[in-house]
Amino acid sequence: MIVDFHAHIGQSKIFGNRFANAKNVIKVMDCHGIDKSVLIPTASSVNTRYYEDVRDALKEFPDRFFGFFLANPREKNVCSHLERAVSDHGLRGVKLHPTFMAFAADDAELVFPIVEAARALRICVMVHSGQSPYATPWQVGLLAADFPDVPIVMAHMGLDEIIFCDAAIKMAKRAPNLYLETTGVTADAKVALAVKEVGASRVLYGSDLPFHNPAAEMAKVKYAEISPEERKMVMGENAKKLFESLEHT
Repeated sequence: MIVDFHAHIGQSKIFGNRFANAKNVIKVMDCHGIDKSVLIPTASSVNTRYYEDVRDALKEFPDRFFGFFLANPREKNVCSHLERAVSDHGLRGVKLHPTFMAFAADDAELVFPIVEAARALRICVMVHSGQSPYATPWQVGLLAADFPDVPIVMAHMGLDEIIFCDAAIKMAKRAPNLYLETTGVTADAKVALAVKEVGASRVLYGSDLPFHNPAAEMAKVKYAEISPEERKMVMGENAKKLFESLEHT
């Protein structure tokens, strides 16, 4: 099974105001043999739909997505909206995008209440990483350390900055609940290093589809110097087990 841990729906200003609907996403998934994807609303100033498009996609394609809520920490009653989206529509996680929404990933006042709500709801938390001053791997790692019983997924594992990628691996070694997601990572060698240093069970394949071509992101896992069993884990088995563990918590 291939599970893409990073797919988007909605309008994205950063990708030239391109729009993705559920059918677009499914088309890309089918083209690349992706069985299921974590579906997240795009974080953009032109998109304020924090779960509605995901909700509709889950209704249309119930077996193809794990739905995530996009949390704006400054939005009034954000935790109540998250709770309703999970209880009423079966969403499985919450995404935080510190860079686009201008808050520190480890901000106690803005972020901690959302992670506490995620803990109570038994869902995982995904946090964008890759830029200073809001979304460095150190900040995401500190957040994971403050909530050791909540699975935290560091999107991009530092992105395309080599120093940040190395920091993501170091922080994951210190926080057993921290998972590293591979979208936009610098090279296949960094995927291999993450598997070696952190363990294959906490590395998750992602692509940022449909705005990124999954083939390029898959290649980083395909050509990484890891075993076939480790590759299967990264490409989907880990994601499946993560969600199954939350179902039985």
